[in-house]
Amino acid sequence: MLLKNGTICDYSQERKADVRIESTLIKEVAPSLSPKEGEEVLDCTDKFILPALIDISYPKNKSLCRKTLQSLSQKALQGGVGSVLLRPDSSPSIDSEAIIEIVSSLDSALSVHFFSSILATKDDSLTQIASLISTGARAIYLHSPDISGYALHKVAQYAKMLNVPIIATAQEPSLCDGVISQSEISSTLGLPSIPSISQTMEVARLSEMSRFSETKWIFDAITHPQSLKIIETFKAMGAEILAQTPIHHLIFTHDDIKDYDTRFKLLPPLVSEEERDFLRDCLDSRIDMLTCLQSDSYNSLKDQVFENASFGINAFGFYFPLGFSQLVKQGIISLSRFSQMTSYAQAKCFSLNKGEITPQKDADIIIVDLQAKTEVNDSFSPYHGECLHSKVLHTIIEGEVRL
Repeated sequence: MLLKNGTICDYSQERKADVRIESTLIKEVAPSLSPKEGEEVLDCTDKFILPALIDISYPKNKSLCRKTLQSLSQKALQGGVGSVLLRPDSSPSIDSEAIIEIVSSLDSALSVHFFSSILATKDDSLTQIASLISTGARAIYLHSPDISGYALHKVAQYAKMLNVPIIATAQEPSLCDGVISQSEISSTLGLPSIPSISQTMEVARLSEMSRFSETKWIFDAITHPQSLKIIETFKAMGAEILAQTPIHHLIFTHDDIKDYDTRFKLLPPLVSEEERDFLRDCLDSRIDMLTCLQSDSYNSLKDQVFENASFGINAFGFYFPLGFSQLVKQGIISLSRFSQMTSYAQAKCFSLNKGEITPQKDADIIIVDLQAKTEVNDSFSPYHGECLHSKVLHTIIEGEVRL
């Protein structure tokens, strides 16, 4: 397949070039490539060619089965996502070789790639981390309150020995039994709140473990300025930490919840306008990765009083247009930087042969029309009724057009 007359954009640069795909790999990238006899040609005039996005996600209602992964796969294609690392605290949880092998078999049958992360603990004991990683898991997922002391150090040692990252959700459970960020808004609404220290104190504890153990950590869903300042301090001391922030926390604030609107109920919860603006200012360097925070649930679980409604948001189906509209179009970051934070950084971290438009990389590619529009039609989404800039025209996975 030959992609002709497009503009390539990945983490490194933006340039006019053609892309030749052979089998499952990118074969050539050059300013002007001539079609070979019998070669399929896809005209990309006035279109942009980018690496497919890579993200971490739950299946719908955290139910891990073929049906939910098939649904998630279709949404991913529409939103420009080519690879999905599954969070392991699903039902069933990803904590055995059998479950990893099931995910691997489904991966080969579905339109996008699915990879497993694994739980660090099961029934108050460490899982068989080495054997699970050898089966194909790409990361160790850590709910930090579930483990401390010696066991935490052992998990870090496994991660270093096996050369895999630890994904950490930094929350102190005794401080996060709430549904909204602690603020004047939470008091006005009379809703139980979560103080910022529930995140920042755990970030500090785990950052020191990262520095001491010399292991790579991804801090999942970092939303507070102090957390980023702590991470920056430990990075300066040699800790290998990646800060990942949900895109929605760069767009909305907790003021959007003023009418008890459950569409804005997220975990971690939305923050103040001042904190949101600080996060935006950190997109050039302190924040390393973005996530769509895909965590879809049944509408009936969202359509309840605020305290009882489910957390989460369904935005996979328009992830690229959302990022382009809210971050790139508004001049907050460049398109190359967006690609770096949604594809290249993840590929490097999870040792995937993806994330850039370069020969010998996997041909997981999206073709986008930046002048087109994507309409969001989902009454349970905070983006309902919006007309987003750009549209994913084609999602190519392993050299095959899937959308």
